[in-house]
Amino acid sequence: MSQPAANPEVWRVPVRVDFAGGTLDLWPIYAMLGGCLTVNAAVDLWISIEISRSGQGHRVSSRDLGRDLAFESWPGEAPAGLSWVWRVLSASGTPPASVAIHSPVPQGSGLGVSSCLGVGLLGAAMGEEAGEDLASKVPLLRDLESMELQTPTGWQDYYPAALGGALALHWDGPEPRWERLEPHPGLLADLVVFYTGKPHHSGMTNWEAYKRFIEGDVRTRQSLSDIREIARDMAQALPSDPAAVAELLEREGRARMNLSPAVETDAMRAVRDLGRREGWYAGMKPCGAGGGGCCLLVVKDGHREAAEAALRNLGLPPLDLRITPKGLHRL
Repeated sequence: MSQPAANPEVWRVPVRVDFAGGTLDLWPIYAMLGGCLTVNAAVDLWISIEISRSGQGHRVSSRDLGRDLAFESWPGEAPAGLSWVWRVLSASGTPPASVAIHSPVPQGSGLGVSSCLGVGLLGAAMGEEAGEDLASKVPLLRDLESMELQTPTGWQDYYPAALGGALALHWDGPEPRWERLEPHPGLLADLVVFYTGKPHHSGMTNWEAYKRFIEGDVRTRQSLSDIREIARDMAQALPSDPAAVAELLEREGRARMNLSPAVETDAMRAVRDLGRREGWYAGMKPCGAGGGGCCLLVVKDGHREAAEAALRNLGLPPLDLRITPKGLHRL
């Protein structure tokens, strides 16, 4: 069986926050609506991947999931509990002898963990750090994820991990074109991410919106049209106007609640109500499809400490993260 090398390669891949436009990256929604874009950014919560390229047999382990599997030869079918890891490494053409994964991010966080992990695994197995060459592999990962989940999947989440930084992804062709954004320094000072304590299930939430959109549901189509306009405005506001970003987050949150009332949780309502009473709340939206996971919160200038203290008192401690220009890289 495979044994860990004394000095394995250590790779790190960031997760992401999404500012606007989620669900629009599902085909054929963006083709049917036209003019769609999504705005997201890599953040410095790092998934660690250690790989050894030589050794007898294969070993795959995840400390967070409590999985440690060993094989004499690479399995032809997905092992229980690590099927996504197996699927991506199989597609790389060169599964390493051993892979060990550690993520500090809660499961169901809404921070794109599975997609970012996919980028990390594929890039590390192929020896490919962040950049346009790695971004060109994203369509493969998108199709693998649909195979894994057996639903249509969006694919905006891969790009921050593959490219790093903040991005506007324009869905006006068979593959998105990306525009790099430089978030306003004032926004970075007022941006808080917290975990609601409840995991979300983005695949199912997006699937319900997808079905209603394809069936021609008027409310769903209007909500997604509204989200498209918000995303366009967000790409303009992110580098220049923190107050506008806060307002747009709030508008997107309301549009998502029109898609499904289950998007907003009790924790989100508690934060909004308390923040408005205490004067530090500016705007908020769920990360990913909502219904749990993390939330992106903008607080009023100079009120970050008060907001973070209030979140802790609510049992919703903020995550320590910042937007990072780095995508997947080897240490």
